[in-house]
Amino acid sequence: MAKVILVNAGKNYEFGFHEPLHLLGLAAYAEKFRHRAWIADQLAGENVFKKIERINPDYVGITGTTAVIADSYEIADYCRTKGYKTILGGVHVSVMPNEALKHGDYVVVGEGETALLKILEGKAKTGIVTGDYIKDLSSMPKIDRDLINMKYYQKAKDRNPGSHLHFVPSNTKVNSIFATRGCPYKCIFCHNSWRGLPMRINPAKKIIQEMKELENKYGTQAIFFMDDDFLFSKKRTEEFYELYKKEGLKSIWGCQARVTSLCLEKEMLKKLKEINCRQITFGFESGNQRILSILKNNTTTIEENQKAIDIVRKANILVTGSFMIGNPTETEKEIADTKNFIIKNNLTAGVGITTPYPGTKLWEMCNEKGVIPKDIDWKKFNFHNLTFALNDISRERMKTIHQEFINLALRKNPGLNPKNLIKVSLKHPFKAIKRIVENPKSISILFGRLTR
Repeated sequence: MAKVILVNAGKNYEFGFHEPLHLLGLAAYAEKFRHRAWIADQLAGENVFKKIERINPDYVGITGTTAVIADSYEIADYCRTKGYKTILGGVHVSVMPNEALKHGDYVVVGEGETALLKILEGKAKTGIVTGDYIKDLSSMPKIDRDLINMKYYQKAKDRNPGSHLHFVPSNTKVNSIFATRGCPYKCIFCHNSWRGLPMRINPAKKIIQEMKELENKYGTQAIFFMDDDFLFSKKRTEEFYELYKKEGLKSIWGCQARVTSLCLEKEMLKKLKEINCRQITFGFESGNQRILSILKNNTTTIEENQKAIDIVRKANILVTGSFMIGNPTETEKEIADTKNFIIKNNLTAGVGITTPYPGTKLWEMCNEKGVIPKDIDWKKFNFHNLTFALNDISRERMKTIHQEFINLALRKNPGLNPKNLIKVSLKHPFKAIKRIVENPKSISILFGRLTR
């Protein structure tokens, strides 16, 4: 029996929306094969160094998205100086294994469960360890949320009032669920464009069991499904509807979906509304067809985006969306099309600066253009910074344009009201001051909301 601590790295509270479900899954998988697993959650404010020393594990497994990978490497370097065997995993290190090998004894490429088991059972040599994907999600053991600080994550909406959890009222306990793995689409900005993993679906019965536990054990009142397209399977959605009613669940919930999902039809949306679906979020990406075709490989249209908005609204379900600006070859006029699309539809929307992540087709395009430097500051890969120039718009102009979209959200997003922002600013004063300096117009916008 081996002992392993799995570390959720990161120091920026804004990344701590959802529980580290991937690590909870790994812990459950290790425990299934009679190993001991703990989670040390830096993103939730835990002192991971003290916890590692207290438990004295055989292995320390560390994950982190691209934006926080520097924190992952810092923890890994510390662990190696203390003699702990370190494992690095996650999408970023799957693409950049040689970079990760400078910091870890083992680097997992692919899904982590089978690779972790090989390491814990001494069947893997140090270096790169390839993980096979889990073919049947129903075979995965139940996760144990007692391994993490549930109260911290249940306050995600209050801690991040401007988040994508628009359907969640203040002072509401919210949690998240992953109900699928993989994605059949090949958007150029997404890691699914290179991973080649098939879409796998958790059965409705298993999802309902997880929701029941959240309600009964943790008092959860709202749930967000983090899948790229929760409504992918019409059959499962029908089963989910029937079981939700049968079990008498009460949680309100929201999800992400694709505008071409088979479940976006009048009768199905009526059923979803009946079982407390309050929000559906779409990756609209752009209000300009040329740019949308580039980003999504000609698989969706502006007309389909509009149809999704109209039909979901008719079902009295909140529609929200995400958009990207600063796309390859994009002009200011095309960015204006996106702004006009948001205004025309009165959308609550998140707008980020297009960020080429390692391994994506977008990254390959940047590599071909020769715009990727040798030394990269991964902390800037957070949708707020222009990492590499993808068009002829200057860096300063892109910053100004992005601020215009932020101000649009300040006027529209109910979570970004003066009361909530003041509360968050008092907890994080330096970040608040920085934002005001970068975008002084935000003060007058918030003052205007106060005087309405």
